[in-house]
Amino acid sequence: HLIRRSHVVLRAGTMMLGAGTSGLRVREVMASVARTVGVQQVDAQVTFTQVVLTIGRRGIFRTQVGETRPVVNADRIAMLHRFSHELGERERAVDVEARLDAIENTPLRYPAWLLVPLVALACASVAVLANGSYREVLAVLPASAIAYGLHRLLTRLQFNLLSVVVTSAAIASALYVSFAQLITLVAGSPSPRFAAGFVCASIFLIPGFPLVTAGLDLARLDLDTGVPRITYAAMVVLAMAIGVWLVASVTGVSPTPVAPIEGHPMTVWAALIAASFFAVFGWATMFNVPPATAVASGVVAIVGNVPRLLLLENGVKPHVATFVGCVIIGLGCAVVAGWFQMTKIIMTVPTLLVSIPGSPALRTLIYFDQADITAAIASGVSTVLVIVAMVAGLSAARMLTDPEWTFTRFATGRDH
Repeated sequence: HLIRRSHVVLRAGTMMLGAGTSGLRVREVMASVARTVGVQQVDAQVTFTQVVLTIGRRGIFRTQVGETRPVVNADRIAMLHRFSHELGERERAVDVEARLDAIENTPLRYPAWLLVPLVALACASVAVLANGSYREVLAVLPASAIAYGLHRLLTRLQFNLLSVVVTSAAIASALYVSFAQLITLVAGSPSPRFAAGFVCASIFLIPGFPLVTAGLDLARLDLDTGVPRITYAAMVVLAMAIGVWLVASVTGVSPTPVAPIEGHPMTVWAALIAASFFAVFGWATMFNVPPATAVASGVVAIVGNVPRLLLLENGVKPHVATFVGCVIIGLGCAVVAGWFQMTKIIMTVPTLLVSIPGSPALRTLIYFDQADITAAIASGVSTVLVIVAMVAGLSAARMLTDPEWTFTRFATGRDH
């Protein structure tokens, strides 16, 4: 009986961890399942890929290790979260196991033929937020669609992750340059905003869930989970930057920042608002977020990103503007999740990605390549400050809305 109970508790934890959520939520689900199946004591050590579980019942203890390979699946996070709160006071382990089977066998919400254009739309929307014009959007759309399709294929064939990231980033960047050149031939002159879309073609490679959940874990001093996550995220971002940098070195793309879009204020802001929504909506579908939650995330992104853009327009430093925007986003996600019974973490991650400093990170590498050390350090520090501001803003919002963040407590299995 103890073996069966141990297995079902561990399975719930590894499924939650494998779906990409934070260590705190993994422990909460395990605590809920343990209480339901009559386990009196649960101690769990959660890392990026592994759960070490020790359970006790009537003076008998059992330790078991579970390992998983994290693949982000926001819908599974939501289902497991809901499952943990729908458990009865007492249930048989075999019945809990059957419910976990049903969750594990649930198919993905979006087929590849729909997901590829949605992700391409998200990348093109980021190009608008990076001050690109319609020409950059037209170049990013096919480049990101082809590169994302290839990325899915290489991942399914189980090639080395970092090599897949480098290859996908290089192909996306090279295709963007090629499509931009075709548009230049048709238009008769090069676009002054060409650099704005260069990074955006491969922005789908940003490890959003590991990056954000690592920050959240570290904010709670959950080092066993946070440090491996942030290391993984940093390696993926570096691999992505290397792929883009290789193409930039060959093609001579300038790292100079692009000036804000000019035009009638209503037209410009309408484009920025639409881009904020579709960027987040596309990312959310890539993470397999349920449609209603993806739409809600897009709306919250508008509410948080508009103040950030206004602050930037008025000369506020990027990390300060990002902190304010992320606090608003975090509070908005908490309110909307409470109103509509949605899972907060799967709303928050795609919404925050409108603040990702992709272009400054690339400029850092290019400046180093050009031996412009002063500019490289300045760009690198700015990038790090923006990322820290993102995590700090979200953590501040969590502390204002979630007692589990405000105080240091053990997981109880209750909702955040």
